[in-house]
Amino acid sequence: MQNWVQKLVTKFMGGMTMKRSIAAMICVVVWMTNPALAQTFNLCTSESDGTFTPHFSVAPSMVVHSDGVLDITRASLGLDSTATERVFSFSRTIASILKSAGGDVSAQSQEDFVQSMLQTFLPVESFPLNPKGGVVMPLDAREEATALSAKAMLDEADPQGIKPLALFNRFDLAPDNWSHCGEHRIIYGREPARAARFLLIFEAMVPNPNPSAGSEGCKPVAEFWAKLSEPGLSDTELATRLSAFYYEGKTSPALAKADLLRPVVDYRNYGGDGGRGQVRANAFNPPPWQLREWLTQRTFNPAPGSLPVAFVPVTVKDNPLAELYFDDLTGTAFLAKNPPASANLLHGQFLQSLTSTIALRLLSETTAQHQALINELPLYHLGAGVQAEVTPDKVLLNTIALGNDDKFNEFQSTSQGFSDAPGDGGKSTLVTQMLNQVGAATNPFVGPQSGQVLLNRARAATCAGCHMTAARSTGGGFVGPGVVVLEKQDGTVLRWPDVDAGGFVQVSETRALSPTLTDAFLPFRRYVLSRYLCEAPAPTGPVVTAYEPSGDMPQPSIMAEAVGKNLVDETASGGYFVDALIDSFIASARSSPSSVAPADAAADDQALNRSLARLTPDELSALRNRVSNAIALARSVELQRAGAFVETRRPH
Repeated sequence: MQNWVQKLVTKFMGGMTMKRSIAAMICVVVWMTNPALAQTFNLCTSESDGTFTPHFSVAPSMVVHSDGVLDITRASLGLDSTATERVFSFSRTIASILKSAGGDVSAQSQEDFVQSMLQTFLPVESFPLNPKGGVVMPLDAREEATALSAKAMLDEADPQGIKPLALFNRFDLAPDNWSHCGEHRIIYGREPARAARFLLIFEAMVPNPNPSAGSEGCKPVAEFWAKLSEPGLSDTELATRLSAFYYEGKTSPALAKADLLRPVVDYRNYGGDGGRGQVRANAFNPPPWQLREWLTQRTFNPAPGSLPVAFVPVTVKDNPLAELYFDDLTGTAFLAKNPPASANLLHGQFLQSLTSTIALRLLSETTAQHQALINELPLYHLGAGVQAEVTPDKVLLNTIALGNDDKFNEFQSTSQGFSDAPGDGGKSTLVTQMLNQVGAATNPFVGPQSGQVLLNRARAATCAGCHMTAARSTGGGFVGPGVVVLEKQDGTVLRWPDVDAGGFVQVSETRALSPTLTDAFLPFRRYVLSRYLCEAPAPTGPVVTAYEPSGDMPQPSIMAEAVGKNLVDETASGGYFVDALIDSFIASARSSPSSVAPADAAADDQALNRSLARLTPDELSALRNRVSNAIALARSVELQRAGAFVETRRPH
């Protein structure tokens, strides 16, 4: 063997320059050590019969949840010679978000930032305003503000410390205008068997780095994830690639500079700019299990030592107030705390929407996107076994969605018990009868469905339903089976799949994945990525710049009033727009000169802070409100926009 290698090296080196000789020797050594690394990883094979075989797998191309990757320390990657914390530690993510807003990243600043989230868990019941609905909605008392310590959460060695549980590729959430490339997530939770469970998921929108290229602009992001399945990659190599992607904005650690607009972990990508991205919690301190949602937004407080960004609580998307499903609001706290005319008006609007636009989204089989997903299944060799194959049933489980207007959403989603389960408790008899008529309508793509099945689909499409109440429909919500989401013509049914064995979560603190993920969601997302990467997609044009509202999207006049006529299209596109809005505001403020665009992001943040320091308190308040309103409108447009792969994208 040694003589053969020597002859091979001699042959390669013959007639070469010294530089080429060294390169050839390196190639031979790499080939001998790991032949897979010496060739380009083929993401997909186009077969002779017109079908495709993807070569990337669910793990790690759709999810990374292995101890070998997630427990690697920063020091072991050379990121910090003294850091014993994990590469994707909670502290690193919090510090990166602060840094992206030009803030101090000291331990105290990190604690203060996390505390801005914890303090939104109020110890007494409250009724915050849903500004779009013009009504207040109940918000339960919770004890997280005192039960949890921000300092302890940031310390991995502390019993309350939280660690990374999984990284998720949600490229499937890209919109039809390709303004962004979906969401890319990090889940955190405590060590297994710790009391008072608490999980956080950071769901970052990644803007299209080359929007003028349309769908092709997102290809580096899609290929980044697919290439994680390259044979022979070690855990260290995977961690290095993922670290560069999340914290440096690079789709390859070898790049001299970032090729994304910003790192994935950036305050802008969690609701601070653009139309998507958020942070969610799954809390149990103490019961009941409940899900809540925040955006990371600028505070516009130029005072020395102040936080530049904070967690801002918002409604939980696709989670209509459960009482809106009732036939009558009589006796509800919602009616008691609002002017009856306002509460009843919203109730009527919801029932009208439920039996028309929402019902059509719940019957996702009727959409063109769903039918395309079904019809193209035979073109892809996805593998055998429940965790690889994709069936029409699995397509349905991934396309059922509510897509309701945010004015109907409440600020919490309770997954313990059935208080938030649509139609539960016998208070929706008339509503069920109305939905019976909707489900019985003749349709070539789906047989007649009962009103209860449509309510079951509505339950499954909420946070609480997906996390528990749709998966375990008996025993007070603790025992399966899942609710029926399809009544088939042969008399069989399709039920919603189960969550983690311990209940309430899709990823446990042991990093185990639920059957819902392994058997339904992840295989489907791999199929979606295969459709994008395996078959050269028909070229799409650049992101459409002219805003043309549809459905429940705000009218251009409302957008213009919030951001100015010159920024309507940019705001509605779904990408970044807040910097332009701030510049426009500062330029118009008589007390402050216009800011000058700096050369890099760090200088940009410094220039912004200097400009903000010149504004009066009233101007700062006006700017804060303007940006907040503009982001709410941009997110409203984004949530109503069709997806690139599915008609209505579930936000969770």
